[in-house]
Amino acid sequence: MVNHTNERFLESDTFPFYAAPYELSAGRYVAPHSHEFVEFVYIVEGGGLHTYKGIEHRLHTGDAFVIEPGMEHSYKVGENEQLLLYNVLFHPSLIFHELEKLKEDSSFFDFYYVVPFMRQTVKDQPSLWLSPVEQSLFKSLLDEIVRECTVKDHGYRSMIRSKLVECFVFLSRCNRKNNENVRLASTSEKQAIEQIARFIERHLEKQLKLAEVSRLCGMSVSTFKAKFKANTGRTFLEYRNEMRIMTAKRLLVQTELKMIDIAQEVGFEDVSLFNRTFRHWTGMSPRQYRKDHL
Repeated sequence: MVNHTNERFLESDTFPFYAAPYELSAGRYVAPHSHEFVEFVYIVEGGGLHTYKGIEHRLHTGDAFVIEPGMEHSYKVGENEQLLLYNVLFHPSLIFHELEKLKEDSSFFDFYYVVPFMRQTVKDQPSLWLSPVEQSLFKSLLDEIVRECTVKDHGYRSMIRSKLVECFVFLSRCNRKNNENVRLASTSEKQAIEQIARFIERHLEKQLKLAEVSRLCGMSVSTFKAKFKANTGRTFLEYRNEMRIMTAKRLLVQTELKMIDIAQEVGFEDVSLFNRTFRHWTGMSPRQYRKDHL
């Protein structure tokens, strides 16, 4: 059995980390192996089998799990399957002190659960399944980590450390929700809408499609439209545009950005559409708004 070393896969002794998306094509088999580092895996899409401690586990979209150093495991993808995953590799020393501080807080019991490499023994594969909304939020977080790892801009190591801790805190919260008592469907739907609303606010520049967002909530387009308006008082497009214009108003007053830059910052590729939408919500043009509020 091959044991992968830190030197081969991680950036350096001073920064033992690596992250990237990884695709396993149909019929692919990854032979049993272990490694000196932690391997955190998130399944973005597809399916397959993961063998851990001699036990096969079926993989699904939204699965997140950790393989501790020294543990043997392997992957197998069926002839009619493919598997797209994120691999986050790091030595525990990278964020050990941050995790120790969090572990002292009893409210982070679930956090401790999803970080098994901090524990003495692990009885089974430590894994978690994320809901469609959680999947989207978590993938965005992993995308940021991969981007930092690839671009290596100034301060990228500090950014990666903080984002990695954020990943495990996020998983802790998801795990806690999964372990709560069964809730009414209406409550779950309400929370899903609230999560989507927050996602829209944090990603105004994204060209989100109604069908895509509906799918993330596990609803049909018609059901999502009705639920979203009932919970927010706005249609999906109205809510998104209102959040965009609110942000644009702040940028107009607090920055010296050009109109085209502000339009793109809040998700409008066409400046004329930005101007029309802004006038619809405020009764004036962006230039007039900036002039009146300076």
